[in-house]
Amino acid sequence: MDDEKKEDLRHEDEKQEQDTGADNYEFLKETIKERPIDKKKLARHAGFLAAGGVLFGLAAALTFAYVEPKIEKNVQSKEVPYVNIPGDEEPGTQEEQNPQDNGQSEQQAADESAEDSQAAHAESREITLDDYKNLYTEILKQAEEPKKAMVTVIGSKKDEDWFQTPYENQISGLIVADNGQEMFILTEYRIVENVDRIQVVFCDGSVVDARFQKADKNTGFAILKVPVSDISAETKEKIITAPLGNSYGLNQGEPVIAIGSPMGYSDSIAYGVVTSTTNSVSKVDAEYGILTTDIVGSGDGSGILVNLKGEVVGVIAQSFAKADTKNIITGLSISQTKDLIENLSNNKDIVYMGVTGQTITSEISEKKGIPKGVFVEGVEIDSPAMQADIRNADVIVEVNKEKVETVKGYQQQLKSCKAGSVIEVKAMRQGTEGYVEVTFEVTLGAL
Repeated sequence: MDDEKKEDLRHEDEKQEQDTGADNYEFLKETIKERPIDKKKLARHAGFLAAGGVLFGLAAALTFAYVEPKIEKNVQSKEVPYVNIPGDEEPGTQEEQNPQDNGQSEQQAADESAEDSQAAHAESREITLDDYKNLYTEILKQAEEPKKAMVTVIGSKKDEDWFQTPYENQISGLIVADNGQEMFILTEYRIVENVDRIQVVFCDGSVVDARFQKADKNTGFAILKVPVSDISAETKEKIITAPLGNSYGLNQGEPVIAIGSPMGYSDSIAYGVVTSTTNSVSKVDAEYGILTTDIVGSGDGSGILVNLKGEVVGVIAQSFAKADTKNIITGLSISQTKDLIENLSNNKDIVYMGVTGQTITSEISEKKGIPKGVFVEGVEIDSPAMQADIRNADVIVEVNKEKVETVKGYQQQLKSCKAGSVIEVKAMRQGTEGYVEVTFEVTLGAL
């Protein structure tokens, strides 16, 4: 028993010595250092990143260049560009020129006078038939360019005649604007009223379908539109938009050319001179300048009047001719028609009050004792003017707080207003003790 205890004590002493030795043992310590930077490898990596960025940017640029026009085209196709017809200023409305401009004008007039003097003193000779031929050949050349803007408008109905063909009527038309999406054609409403199909024949003979846009009952004019995408590339190269001139500078006795259908049939032409530029015709809420000529044509004639520069100065409108001169070509001044063409092309409302008037000048006012202004000759039934109690023989002197003395001034004031707006109109009305001022509130309509 004692031996066993001694043995156990010995084992415990050995175990304690082992534990003490384990505690005194010390492990090796290792320090980890960062690997040195490989500058060449880092430069290669940066180069790869830069090259990748360049390739990505190039790919993005190419993709944008390919996609952007299509996106822009889609956006533009949803927007209808505005048609703009530049207007003309009447003589006397321009600002005074500076002295230098006056000097240039005087020099130009002197040069022209010298040329006229030389021509007057030139040796006279007998005019031959060849001279006449050459003269008309030169005149015809001036019509070649505007003829490219002429079209034939065909209105047809489904009803058939005895020969089983649809009823068709045709008239001249004029390409007046192109907004990049649609081409706009001026013609007469009578040919496209109540028809089932409208077609346009261009100067090269190609035919496309057209759609009615808007009409004006005063002039009888209408605007048609043709999608540009429906016109072939070959035709686009041969047609032009009409060169609209300034008819304010047109003088009595000046040569003009009538092209289109002045004789009542397509592609006809006639020559003559302007016999009058000062006449005008009053219509509802408007006044139009009339160009009369000595050109003999048809009462159903249509087309345009062109000056010797090849510019359109008038639109043939035989409905404005007097009853005893229906065979004489008459036109509306293009300068006074441009606003109407622009409004019809943009499908804008035409402001309507319903008054037909006559200008009371100072001379008439003194002789007749009528106040200066717009003498009301007629009021349309159920018009805004009638509803406001404007009557025949009233003299309108103010529209929308602006003084008016002429029909043209009255027309311009209406153009500055919007359909549906309520405006104040002042007029002089004759009573038992003379003229007294009357004020009306008119709610403008639209046509």
